[in-house]
Amino acid sequence: MSAKKVSDLKKLQHWMFGYGTPETIAIVRILFGTLIFINLLMLMNVFEAFFTEKGFVPVAFAERWADGVPRLTVLAGVTDSRITLAVFIITMLGCVGTALGLFTRVSSAIMWLGLTSIHHRTPDLLHSGDTLMRAFALYIMVAPSGAVYSLDWLRKFKRTGDATVPEVSLWPHRLMAIQVAIVYFTTVWHKWGGSTWRDGTATWYTSQLHEFDRFPVPAFVDQQPFVAILTYGTLIVEIMLATTVFYKPLRKISLLLGIGLHLGIEYRFNIPLFAFLMIASYASFYEGFEWRAWVNKWKAKRQAKGQGQESHEPAIST
Repeated sequence: MSAKKVSDLKKLQHWMFGYGTPETIAIVRILFGTLIFINLLMLMNVFEAFFTEKGFVPVAFAERWADGVPRLTVLAGVTDSRITLAVFIITMLGCVGTALGLFTRVSSAIMWLGLTSIHHRTPDLLHSGDTLMRAFALYIMVAPSGAVYSLDWLRKFKRTGDATVPEVSLWPHRLMAIQVAIVYFTTVWHKWGGSTWRDGTATWYTSQLHEFDRFPVPAFVDQQPFVAILTYGTLIVEIMLATTVFYKPLRKISLLLGIGLHLGIEYRFNIPLFAFLMIASYASFYEGFEWRAWVNKWKAKRQAKGQGQESHEPAIST
């Protein structure tokens, strides 16, 4: 093996398993803790219809859906809606604790286990964004998510006066980014296996799913050649989000195209929180030191506007 290949492999190993600042993990924690809380709040509006024996999905139906495959859930066989409601409330408290970074490890574990249990209780309500939500909840739980930008971090500062942010293993951070890339790669893989994505007509068929309609679009959007542009454009953007997003010179354009794609879907189709979950996951493509630089820049601007006022915020140091 050539020296260059050895050098490249070492760089890849360092990128995946090295140590660095935890800001990215903290940003993802805040975003997903908040979005999962909002998701559960939305599900509370249909609690009786979908999470009780009086509703459309009694426990026996949900267990039949699993077809005997074991599921990790604290709600297995639970028919008492009061227990299910308690799990909802405890999970939402875990989401609040996770977003705020209060007792972060315990809060994130509660959020992950509760969310997984609720999803397995009524799987018919789920879309692919919910699957990503569960995966990220797991990564947040195992990562050092409360190391910075958290109440745990502030409590440590108040107690010791030490605002040092330790370097942490970046493996959970990389898992998040790799997970998102896999989502887009497998999406393109499966789409290309169908004829409508290859012949440029796929987005016309999705436009006929009127039960998902949200806001109107011009008629030409559902006509050729615009249908072909949207069909092939979607595939191009998704493959970029699986590949070129890791190449820094093309990262920004890849993410901007992804944001545009999902905001377009959000405008037209009512798929609860899907766009926001996918866009939130893009935070994982940035390094911790980049987030730190942006936060420090924002603080400097704020302090410049309020000169003469004493700051009681901890200064981040390593």
